[in-house]
Amino acid sequence: RAVKDSAENAGARYVYLIEEPMAAAIGAGIPVKEPNGNLVVDIGGGTTEIGVISLGGLVLSKSIRVAGDSMDQAIVDYIKKNFNLLIGDRIAEELKIKIGTAIQLDEELTTTVRGRDQVEGTLTSIEITSEHIRGAMKDSLEEIAGALKDVLEQTPPELAGDIVENGIVLTGGGALIRGLDKYLSDIVKLPVYIAEDPLLAVAKGTGIALDELDMLQQMAEGK
Repeated sequence: RAVKDSAENAGARYVYLIEEPMAAAIGAGIPVKEPNGNLVVDIGGGTTEIGVISLGGLVLSKSIRVAGDSMDQAIVDYIKKNFNLLIGDRIAEELKIKIGTAIQLDEELTTTVRGRDQVEGTLTSIEITSEHIRGAMKDSLEEIAGALKDVLEQTPPELAGDIVENGIVLTGGGALIRGLDKYLSDIVKLPVYIAEDPLLAVAKGTGIALDELDMLQQMAEGK
């Protein structure tokens, strides 16, 4: 409400709000207006947004403050605790992208990371593997999986069958973590797919909704 009021006070004639899972679903090409149930998991920087969508509306949603940023911080903390090496968030994000994985890989990935030895105070470098990064992200990934299970348990029975058939769609930067689709699929026992161009799904979906104002009006009236 505060966002809408601020926009109107700034001079906007019409203000429509769209939930992030809905925007992600539209951007991922999910037919949100149909009566079938669809489930999207958008793993952004600050939050993970999970939504069950049907008939152009958000039937059920859950938001947790566990996503890309918290994974980066977990990597910083892990390397500090296990290697006495101080690194920044930017380096942690690079490690997550370069060798991060949600599952054990057949062939382990390695890279060199540079930072400051917190004991000696000197600059140094160490070898880090994909298993180290997986261990660092373990708690964050488990929280996301737990939130997804909560949503599935609360999904209305008439939509549950559709989700079993359609599977779960991942969007956001977190969707690009190696093996995350398989990791979640193994836990919830459902197919999990990565959207095409997951990083831009929310932005694309918002743009599509703006081009179809009747869709935004329908969502607003459904509140």
